[in-house]
Amino acid sequence: MLFEPVSTELSFEHDGDELVGDLVRPPTPGPYPAVVFVEGSGPGGRDLGEWPTRLAAAGFASLAYDKPGSGASTGDWTRQRLTDRAEETLAAVRALRQHPDVRADAVALIGHSQGGWVAPLAASRSDTVAAVVCVSGPGVGVLAQEEYRLRHQLPAEGFTEADVEQALTLLHEQIRRVRSGDDPVRVHAAQAPWHTAPWYTTLAGTTPPSIAFLAGIADHDPTTALRSLTCPLLAIYGAEDLLVPVRESARVVATILREAGHDDHEIVVFPGADHNLRVGTARAPGFDELVVTWLHRRLYHR
Repeated sequence: MLFEPVSTELSFEHDGDELVGDLVRPPTPGPYPAVVFVEGSGPGGRDLGEWPTRLAAAGFASLAYDKPGSGASTGDWTRQRLTDRAEETLAAVRALRQHPDVRADAVALIGHSQGGWVAPLAASRSDTVAAVVCVSGPGVGVLAQEEYRLRHQLPAEGFTEADVEQALTLLHEQIRRVRSGDDPVRVHAAQAPWHTAPWYTTLAGTTPPSIAFLAGIADHDPTTALRSLTCPLLAIYGAEDLLVPVRESARVVATILREAGHDDHEIVVFPGADHNLRVGTARAPGFDELVVTWLHRRLYHR
C-alpha cells in the first residue's frame, strides 16, 4: 500500500484574526489522537517538513498553522504577548476537537523553543489539552534566556566579548525604553549606529515591531504555568543547545513539577544535539521514536 497522508486546509478564528493551517491525518479511517504544533519565535508558518507525515504514519492527526500576519493568516504576531499566543493555541485545540476525524479527548501540544513557553501556559489554562511536549523549551524567563543566548551564540559565531557586551547593552536598552513608554520606532532609530554591525541581526529586536514584541514578553516567567500544569509533560533538550540554558532549564522544570506533585513528566537530554535537536544535519537518533512512543502511551490509552 502506498502511504500518503491526507492534508486539508483548516482555519479557525482568534481575537478577530483568521488563522489558516494544514490538518494532516492518516489515510485510514479515524478518529485519531491529534497534536497542535506551537511554533517558536518569528513569523513562523505551517511548513514543518516531514513532521506531520511522521506523525500521520504513527496514527496521529496534526495541525500546523500560519501565525497572525504570516502566510494566509490575518493579524500581526508582533502585537501579541505570550498569553495571547496561549489563548490562540487553545482556539486551535478547540478547532481540532470539533473535527470529526479527531478524538476530542486526545489533543496534545508540541511546542518548540518559544513555543515551549506557550504550550505549558496554554495547557495550564484549560483542561482540554491532553499532553504537552516541549522541545528546547526554556525553563527560565525570556530575559534570562536572551542573555544566555547572546553570551553563547555570539562567541560560537566568532564575535568578541566586546561584541557580546554591546549586544547585551542594546537588548536591555530596548526593553527598558519601551517599558517606560518610549516609541519602538525611536528606540530603533537611536540604535542606528549599530545596525550595520555583523552581530546586530542576532538580536531578537532588530525592527520597531520586533523590539515592541520583545519588550512585551520580556517579563514572562514559566514558573506559574508549570506549577499549575496537570497534564503529562515531556521536555526534550539538546545538550549542545547554544540558545537555551539546558542544564538550568532541566533542573528548574524538574524541581517545579516535583514540588507541585506532578506525577507524569519526563525530561530527556540528547547528547550532541543542538537547539533543533539535530546532530550535524540529521535529527538526533531516537528523537522521533521518543516523541511518538510517549504520545502514543498518553493519547491512545486514555
